[in-house]
Amino acid sequence: MKPISFLSFDVEALPGRAEKDHVDRLMWGKVDGGEYGVRKICEILHDYNLKANFLIDLSACALHGDKPVAEVGKYILGEGHELHTHLHSEWLVRTWGIKGVFNGPPGLDQLDEDLNLSFLQYSYLKFFQLFGRTPDVFRGGGFTFNGHTVKAAGEVGFRGLSNFNTHRHEQMLAVGQDSANNEPFRWDNGLVELPVDFSPEPLSFDINKYFGWFDRVQDRKKIKTFNLTMHSWSLLKKTGNFFDAFSPAHEDRLRYICEHLSEHTEVMGYSEYLDATVLPPVSLEYFKYEAAALNAGQNLVACNICRARFTLGNNDVCPGCGGRARHRQVVDVLNTASNPFTGQRVLACFANTVEKNSILGTAKEVLNFDVRPLQEVDFQMDIQNMEAIEDESFDGFIALHVLNHVKDDRAALREILRVLRPGGVALLTVPYRAGERTMDTSDILEHYGAENYEKYGVASYRRYGLGDVAEMFSEFFDLRIVNGFDPVTNTSMKVFMLSKSLITS
Repeated sequence: MKPISFLSFDVEALPGRAEKDHVDRLMWGKVDGGEYGVRKICEILHDYNLKANFLIDLSACALHGDKPVAEVGKYILGEGHELHTHLHSEWLVRTWGIKGVFNGPPGLDQLDEDLNLSFLQYSYLKFFQLFGRTPDVFRGGGFTFNGHTVKAAGEVGFRGLSNFNTHRHEQMLAVGQDSANNEPFRWDNGLVELPVDFSPEPLSFDINKYFGWFDRVQDRKKIKTFNLTMHSWSLLKKTGNFFDAFSPAHEDRLRYICEHLSEHTEVMGYSEYLDATVLPPVSLEYFKYEAAALNAGQNLVACNICRARFTLGNNDVCPGCGGRARHRQVVDVLNTASNPFTGQRVLACFANTVEKNSILGTAKEVLNFDVRPLQEVDFQMDIQNMEAIEDESFDGFIALHVLNHVKDDRAALREILRVLRPGGVALLTVPYRAGERTMDTSDILEHYGAENYEKYGVASYRRYGLGDVAEMFSEFFDLRIVNGFDPVTNTSMKVFMLSKSLITS
């Protein structure tokens, strides 16, 4: 029976490995007018009809933004490979403003239970936000982990880890004899560990070293798996600290490895293996770790959506999930009361990714629209005239901070009332001022600008008074006002729950 092999590529764009244009250079491999990153790697894999595992480093989102990272991951998925989660935690520690007594770059092995949970939750949710699916396998940057990492990965929903190596981690962890030679095993919380056999950069080694590691699998392992780790920049070579040139020798080695593995092993994806394999739990001889202490006196806040812990900056945006104060305030309301959208069919007026995940995640069906032709929505429609929607066809409706940008807010409320079934609930928020009257704004273009106003009628029309807006909602619906609290900014906001009467005239 042939051994099972895993080809894995960590997809990274770390600042210290390129002088500039980090995503283009280190993920796409763009250099000297050519492209030698994930696209080239996928072309080589295609030549041998092999499936690989790409583990995308989500700290790149904090460094370079979501969009370029999403483009890389979606390309990989489109080529038929498995996409999993990778995280260089040291960059979240830096960008989130966390200070501690760390020994070098703060990998996951130095982080406590709360930070591990925060970072694993970030990885899981960010992956879902970018790719619309849940990840299966997680790998820490530098293969770092501790017991808190294993626990957190299981809690947030991962199925497997690929960090451990018997020799690299021998001072921290020793597993029982059944897994002493780097065999896959199951942690006591059910997660499967897929140990890494050859890393960090096989393409930089003499090919005989590759064969030495492969022979070790053949000779020593009871469960014969061979897990290789490479990178999105593996076809490049360094000058000093930076990858800045294509290496034909590296491509030759990758092709040689692909040819050898295709002939002598069964090449699998991590998820494929997890679906097909049941492993016994491992016995641990020892597992020693100690988290670094965080600096005393720093004010770390915690997001109630994604559990991220960070130092609050100049705005209310969570660096973990992108949630704002109003999102956390709505989630606070739904955490203390039942979510009216659970199991329901919901119509949403531009629910962004945070809202879809944290508020509408338990809905049976969500149709998302906006008057503008946005990529994130399902279709284009004006909330003031929703003629495409049949009467009484939805159980729920949501619009957060929308009505102040609608010219005829009463027309919008009449349409919401029309499309809701009797007993249906609309959840609305608007900016308001307590103790003041609703007033027109002096500059309707202040938020969305002239183009959105001229093309779609979107503008900042008014600032609501709390009493006025509550009175207006009550003209159409049975109104319940609930106070929502944001633990990040320590601010509260009224959330309006509008119910359509069961008795229709």
